[in-house]
Amino acid sequence: MNLYLQKYITLKNQYLEQDSNIAQEGNPPSVSALYDLADELAKSDDLEAKKVLVDLYDQLGLYASAYDLFTKIFTKPDRKQIKKLARLEEMSQSHGDRFALPRPLRKEEKKQRQDLLKTLPHFIYHPDPLATGSFVEGEAKLCPSCGKESNIYYNLMPYCIDNIKNLCPFCIANGLAAKKFDAEFVQDAEGQGELDPEKDQLLFCQTPGYSSWQGENWLSCCQDYCAYLGTVGTRELKAMGIAEQVLADYEERGEYQDIEEYLVKDGSLCGYLFRCLHCQKYQIWVDAD
Repeated sequence: MNLYLQKYITLKNQYLEQDSNIAQEGNPPSVSALYDLADELAKSDDLEAKKVLVDLYDQLGLYASAYDLFTKIFTKPDRKQIKKLARLEEMSQSHGDRFALPRPLRKEEKKQRQDLLKTLPHFIYHPDPLATGSFVEGEAKLCPSCGKESNIYYNLMPYCIDNIKNLCPFCIANGLAAKKFDAEFVQDAEGQGELDPEKDQLLFCQTPGYSSWQGENWLSCCQDYCAYLGTVGTRELKAMGIAEQVLADYEERGEYQDIEEYLVKDGSLCGYLFRCLHCQKYQIWVDAD
């Protein structure tokens, strides 16, 4: 067994045998180790390294990358290799690299994001809109609400008559944008109109929404709206050690059935993870394209 394959098998087993008690951001340290190995193998011209890299890309869900590399090194037209090529081609076409395991932020990247998050207003129902992609950082743009420049802005558009883009976080948090444009940021919510009107105002008019296939649906629990944490699939729920509970609770909602096999983060059938602000229970809403 070559050293590349030996190292890959060791790291793969560490990933597969991971403990269920994993940090909320979702990916165990073993995922970082797999990505680090992929970086190392990608720099090598050794054919054995490239063969292992194909399998590593496959494991990470980088199917387009795996297929592209495999077509370049494919030399033996035996039945096993042909079958592998066909499978990778199919997965490349249907999934590409879109649904790969996210690469965890490095320690310094996490600190940078946390420092950046501290500069933003706190959204109780959407605690990390940078991580979920609702806010993005980029070249400074004028906020159409306050007229000030901001290099962090809303990555979606509010629900209103006008096409409003690049709202700054502060104009959403203080309600100025909602008032100025007669806008809301959330399409629908569980328990809407049944809870405290102030909570409705806070959610719909002062909380950034999230991107979904058919529009947001915010979940509630303990007479309050939940905190939105981001998209998940079955793989992420298992990594967090909450899959059994969350999937069982979802089945009781009587919506999509038997989703475990098909639920993919940012996929055609995608989960949106929430956590109760009071009892801390996790639950998901599921949407499809």
